[in-house]
Amino acid sequence: MALHFLTSSEMSIDVVVTCDSAVQATEEQKATYLQSGQLSDLGSHEGATMFTLKALSPSEREQCEVRAGAYTRSELGRHLYYEALELESVEKARWHHALGEDEREAMAGYQQYLNQVYNEMIKASLTHIDGEPATFDHIDQIRPDDHRVTTIVELVVHIRRISLLGDAGK
Repeated sequence: MALHFLTSSEMSIDVVVTCDSAVQATEEQKATYLQSGQLSDLGSHEGATMFTLKALSPSEREQCEVRAGAYTRSELGRHLYYEALELESVEKARWHHALGEDEREAMAGYQQYLNQVYNEMIKASLTHIDGEPATFDHIDQIRPDDHRVTTIVELVVHIRRISLLGDAGK
């Protein structure tokens, strides 16, 4: 399978987030929607908040990482973060408990870097909310906090999908 890149980073899409109370869908429909980005896969979303995102070019994605601290992030933290992803829940808890203080700090610093990358991606990609010009500050005001976090994660999923890989070769 060959990589597929958008022909223009000016392409934009409209998306909703699955934690929006106006979205009426099963967990399976939500998962399918997050993979496809097709609103038709979601079920009912009438009245849901609509986010307009533009695709990011490779240089825009790189600038997001640089602004987030790509050149100063902890490589130990990165290594530990990805090692932890391979572990099951209880095993992960025991593994984390056994880490030294410096390792925990490195891992926390890397998680903080990733969170900042996500924020920078949204800052670069978000153009409108419900047809009105929008900024990351609008996202940062979403409450409760778990909805704000879910919104950030899902917007990043959509940004990555439209900016990076597709199903067909270029």
